[in-house]
Amino acid sequence: MTYVYSKDWTKEQIFDAANELVGKKLGEIDKTNWLEKRADKGRIGNMIQSDFFGIPANSIKGSDFVHHDIELKVTPVLKNKKMGYSSKERLVLGMINYGEDYKIPFESSIVNKKAQNMLLVFYLHEENTPVSEFKIIKTIPFQLKKDDEQQVRQDYESIVNKIKCGEAHEISEKQQVFLGACTKGQGKGKDWVKQPFSDEKAKSRAYSYKVGYMSAYFRSIMALQKLEHLAIPEEKSFLQVLQESLNKYIGKTSEEIKKETNYTSVGKSKSQLFNLISAMFETNGSNVNRTQEFIKEGYCIKTVTNRLDKAKNQDMSFPNIDFTEVYNDEFEDSTWYGYFAETTYVLAVWEEFEKDQYRFSKYIFWNPDNAFLQQIEKLYNHIKWMVRNNEVEVYNENKSNHDKWTDNLPKKGDFFPFQIRPKGSGESVIIKLPISNQLIKKKCIMIDKKFIRGLVGLEH
Repeated sequence: MTYVYSKDWTKEQIFDAANELVGKKLGEIDKTNWLEKRADKGRIGNMIQSDFFGIPANSIKGSDFVHHDIELKVTPVLKNKKMGYSSKERLVLGMINYGEDYKIPFESSIVNKKAQNMLLVFYLHEENTPVSEFKIIKTIPFQLKKDDEQQVRQDYESIVNKIKCGEAHEISEKQQVFLGACTKGQGKGKDWVKQPFSDEKAKSRAYSYKVGYMSAYFRSIMALQKLEHLAIPEEKSFLQVLQESLNKYIGKTSEEIKKETNYTSVGKSKSQLFNLISAMFETNGSNVNRTQEFIKEGYCIKTVTNRLDKAKNQDMSFPNIDFTEVYNDEFEDSTWYGYFAETTYVLAVWEEFEKDQYRFSKYIFWNPDNAFLQQIEKLYNHIKWMVRNNEVEVYNENKSNHDKWTDNLPKKGDFFPFQIRPKGSGESVIIKLPISNQLIKKKCIMIDKKFIRGLVGLEH
């Protein structure tokens, strides 16, 4: 059904109509072939705006539901069997105006105005699945939670204070907690713009709710989503609790930590050392990275094991590559961007002092720098080019043995410190590439162990 929005509608009618989208596939809504416009980042939002609400899609600034000052925001979420729901990307609110925003208090800012006037439409992005098959799973008028307002205000003020100090060129999304200042390239030489209190040009940026914040927000509005929490006293911050929880166990062996945390396990699980880290936070067996606080604050713990047999030290793995995402989305809108531009990693180091006996020796905070981000963007764009131009070649001499499959995707050393490696074995790991439908084994991103060991001060 296609509606025709008008000034005669009420706000309730807008939200009621939006609720009818839940359960629909994007392909069912697309009446005018929006989904075929591959290069158009906003094609899904434009499709829902025009083909469902009957509002002509255009690039005019301002509210989509013009008579009610409500903006339509369509955003993807992911669902993992172990991790539950998470946001696929940040939610962009609007461009930062370096020449004006420093004059505007938070109450009158675009950030605060958007917090009161957005209709959010969430759809489920499924790995290596055609976009037309994605389903809308939730619609809701956005409401900034009272508990989050103070932090969002502080994030906004940190951005405008940088502008006032003539340091707009030094703004980075790593400097904020919930509200980010994400890069927002416009192309054609417009990525760098003037700032009022310095002659140095600043990168074009936009206000956005970070991936972690949007993940926590979505989990909180889904009634079936169980939320795990850390115990954080009112007088302490998340960062204080994080450091205190880890500092308490530095220098202790895994056996000592098991006793102190009452941790029990069966067998020699590959993730046992990470599970011990989770036990330090008293998560009752839950993965500490899945707690609301870690997700919302944008932190992730990774273990680094220094084994006696150096050959057994491992590269660091990240989730599977979603070739549908790589084909359709630009790097700044990808999960890859969220992994590295918006996440602070806590690298927890375990030293093997006797065979299969470990000691928790230290931890460091790691925020990937610009050189690292530029390299991962190059890799992402190279794979995008290969997929879009049908340049991926797969070789399999024995189709009954999927472990023998090889391909011409970048190899170790091509984009150091990254590697593209197969993940898993058997029939279930064979997927199809977009457009070409070429069969290929699932792949994941790996960071070379030499690079990781260098970060934490270990010999290669």
